[in-house]
Amino acid sequence: MMSDIKNMNVNRIKQAVILVLLAGFISGCSSIAALDEIVKDNSQKYQKATVLPPLDVPPDLSTSRINDEFAEDDDGSTYTEYSKSAENPLAAKYNVTPSTKPALIGDGTTRHLAVYGQSDSVWQTIMAFWESKGIDVDRQDQSIGLMDTASDEDGYAYRTRVEAGDIPNAHKLYISAANFDANEQKNEGKLRELADYMGQLQRKKRQQAAAVQKSSGPLAPIVSISAVIVDEASDHKALKVDRDFEQVWRGVGRVIDSKYFVVQDRERDKGVYFVQYLDPFVLAKKVDDSILGKLAFWEDEMDKTPELFYYIKLVNDDADTKIIIKDIDQVRTSSPSARRLLRLIQEELVR
Repeated sequence: MMSDIKNMNVNRIKQAVILVLLAGFISGCSSIAALDEIVKDNSQKYQKATVLPPLDVPPDLSTSRINDEFAEDDDGSTYTEYSKSAENPLAAKYNVTPSTKPALIGDGTTRHLAVYGQSDSVWQTIMAFWESKGIDVDRQDQSIGLMDTASDEDGYAYRTRVEAGDIPNAHKLYISAANFDANEQKNEGKLRELADYMGQLQRKKRQQAAAVQKSSGPLAPIVSISAVIVDEASDHKALKVDRDFEQVWRGVGRVIDSKYFVVQDRERDKGVYFVQYLDPFVLAKKVDDSILGKLAFWEDEMDKTPELFYYIKLVNDDADTKIIIKDIDQVRTSSPSARRLLRLIQEELVR
């Protein structure tokens, strides 16, 4: 009897709880309806919304310009090539200056010869180059930097385009087809020939200056060194210096005694310097106090950052000396950091 009464009480309590919850739910619904009068329910419209197409990038702001300042798809440029601190804060930080020596730069449609000099002089040199090749210039306009040649013996006509460089008196020289029938192999060949032609002119000027210096005595001006980066097989780069091995060896020795290097070893008979290159682009990416760095306390610098260690190799090249870069395993390399190293040596040698 007592159990029946107990069960009846439990059932009544359950019914009371259900009624209270139901009343609360109904009142809640009324409050939501009141809220809708203030903030409208747009859930149906949201479900029907469509995705907008991607934004069009303005012509003067290409996506290629939106890059991380330490991007590794750098083409081989060095931090010294960025002349404006706004574009490259490291330039101002490390007090570096852009190179003024000629070099072949870029690939494909961006392939060009970077030269330094007065506009009129550069323009006349290009004219003289085509004349030396027995190819006439059909039309030219220095004000817009365009020069078209007549057809060569193969019926192919070239166009030379001259653009302003990144620093005063710097120029970018491009060679392409004068019409739509482009032959990239012929264009590249002529661009290399133009680079050689300008290099020969510089050599003649140095020889003339050397003759004047010899005849004028010790007070004559010192002839500057010419150091040009050249392309080699397997996309490697080399620095060709117009001095004998001994002069270049001493010059490189002075370069690596700067703040950018820690000399590990040098072997004069092999023409090799082994250095740690303190590349600011690589160092900027390193987090010295990282957890992994703390755990690897037993490792030396070569184990932790092998990409900072290089062999600078000097090779006799007729009357010149060629400089190539090898990695820590003594394998020829033209990594972005190695190219920056080569350009730094070039700039310091010609100062």
